[in-house]
Amino acid sequence: MPKSLSSDVRKKLETLRNRFRDKTIGDIQGLVTNIQNASQRSEAVNELVAAYQLLHRLAGSAGTLGFTQLGEQARKLEVAIKPLAEQVTEGADSECIRLQLQQLLDGGYEHDISSLGSFLGVAEPVSAQWHNPKRAEADRQSVVLTLEPDHQLNDLIMQGLALYGYQVRSLSSGEQWPDGMNDVDLVMIRDTLLQNEGEIWLSKLHSLPVICFSSTHDFITRYRLARLGVDACVDEPHDIPALVDRVEQLLAEGLATLTGRVMIVDDDKELLEHYRLVLSSGGLQVRALDDPSRLLSELADFRPDILLMDVQMGQYDGPVLARMLRFQSEWLSLPIIFFSSEEDRDLQLDVLARGGDDFVTKPVSDQFLVRTARIRCYRARQLDKLVSLDSLTGLLKHALAKTELNREHARCARYGHSSVVAMLDLDHFKQVNDSYGHGTGDVVIKALSNLLRHRLRSTDIIGRYGGEEFVLVMPECVMNEAVEILEALCQDFARLVFNAESAEFSVTFSAGVAALNAYETGEQAIEAADKALYQRKRAGRNGVTVAAGDLS
Repeated sequence: MPKSLSSDVRKKLETLRNRFRDKTIGDIQGLVTNIQNASQRSEAVNELVAAYQLLHRLAGSAGTLGFTQLGEQARKLEVAIKPLAEQVTEGADSECIRLQLQQLLDGGYEHDISSLGSFLGVAEPVSAQWHNPKRAEADRQSVVLTLEPDHQLNDLIMQGLALYGYQVRSLSSGEQWPDGMNDVDLVMIRDTLLQNEGEIWLSKLHSLPVICFSSTHDFITRYRLARLGVDACVDEPHDIPALVDRVEQLLAEGLATLTGRVMIVDDDKELLEHYRLVLSSGGLQVRALDDPSRLLSELADFRPDILLMDVQMGQYDGPVLARMLRFQSEWLSLPIIFFSSEEDRDLQLDVLARGGDDFVTKPVSDQFLVRTARIRCYRARQLDKLVSLDSLTGLLKHALAKTELNREHARCARYGHSSVVAMLDLDHFKQVNDSYGHGTGDVVIKALSNLLRHRLRSTDIIGRYGGEEFVLVMPECVMNEAVEILEALCQDFARLVFNAESAEFSVTFSAGVAALNAYETGEQAIEAADKALYQRKRAGRNGVTVAAGDLS
């Protein structure tokens, strides 16, 4: 499967490269004509500007598309003709410019221009080594592999992780690692199994998040584990909620670095298609735009994590477009990365000062392009989390959760489907804080948020409503299904064991549910769910109660 995907990407890149070659043959012929006209007639010196712009484009795009020598030669020719093109733009004397051009041609420039097309026969081999066809499947169970010699502890870990919806596998030792485990997402391993660094199976850990069980705290040991690629050390794996919290962090971080939404704006259609193909094949969602005049409408529709944009696109100037975007508050924090073959650092800084966040010099290798986009998307979402997500749980904040609830209510009215809203509240939570401290209380809150996130669908909306209270919106879900799911969650959460001050304890939660589409507004539906929640509290807690108006 991966080989066929990479082969398909390679074929598309080859087709795109051939299209670029055919187009560039005609462009070079036009370039030669422009230079000849400008050298023969002073009234035609304005054609030098078009010649310079073409060389500037080739200097950036040729190398990206595999014609490295063509790009390098175009760069040399561009630098040589740039002063003359600038004089034309500034309105200098045409005859003086023509004479300077003629002197340049006599010095060998004419031969270099005429032979530029010969470099189209020299291209780098098409490669897709950067291509990572692995996709994150919606609602797929994450697979965790455990390597723990203590069988009793290993069983405890496996049972605890299963409650959260993880698929858990176990091996007694690294030497037994079979070939059919390419779907493993994370590994948990005892430090004693890492003592022999010469083991061949250790190489399988390099591409995966690794949690090491180790009670050793000395610097040398911890440094050695870090050098082996371990991502986290856990002293006490008996504490399942705390262990799951660490698993959640590592898996979320790994997934976030492989995904993202990228918009690219460039008037060079071959280069634009190359970027789109490379980034989308690398697992990113991409919107490619060759007409900058549609930028605002496309941004509003696609809402990317980052914007990649060329500096000069015909009549449109990239930095001016960036400044225009900053007129609207919703785009103030959108990261804008400029692509250009411009190597002058002062000019690059000037571009950044006019609304950009980063500057990437063309040509851009495919691997560098994918890594840059992934890292930038990840950072952008991390910053967005600070604004929209609760810092403790990673769930939606109160205001945003209500906004999403109202959007789903509008969808119910528009399409006629059934959806459910639920209010959840931890039982006797004040006693947890009073008995074990607020730090332990935070662990309990995070444990419930992780359970909800893993056991519910990716389309379900989960928010922290305040304190120990949560709100759920379950789109396209009928009431009996919602009650069944929430009752199962109640039972499984009650089975979790928390550790604090050498004591073990469990916590339950109560839930009230209401049919979202049964009420005129989202606010009325959430009030109904809230009343049902307090009915459950009075009825004994640890269960689910349906709003009175929804009972048949």
